[in-house]
Amino acid sequence: MKISLTVNGAVRSIDIADDNTPLLWVIRDTLNLKGTKFGCGKAACGACTLHVDGEAVRSCSYPVKFANGKNVTTIEGLGNRDRPHPVQQAWIEEIVPQCG
Repeated sequence: MKISLTVNGAVRSIDIADDNTPLLWVIRDTLNLKGTKFGCGKAACGACTLHVDGEAVRSCSYPVKFANGKNVTTIEGLGNRDRPHPVQQAWIEEIVPQCG
């Protein structure tokens, strides 16, 4: 199945064998954006949270088919190296990327 979504402002089109694959694994493994973390796999801890059309979702339990045609923002899409978003700055200061 072909899925089209906008990730951090860039339109991405991917072929996916199982449209029930969690969005987390598409973001991390297919699109190679490693900022979104795997934590519990049960949508309880929040390590995998990202925005889909401006709403926070736990991507470990959000089937990629529901993101088709939508805008997805990961932590990488919040700011940039010169002007990091406050969340990105907190990640840097607290060394969050180590474990999420």
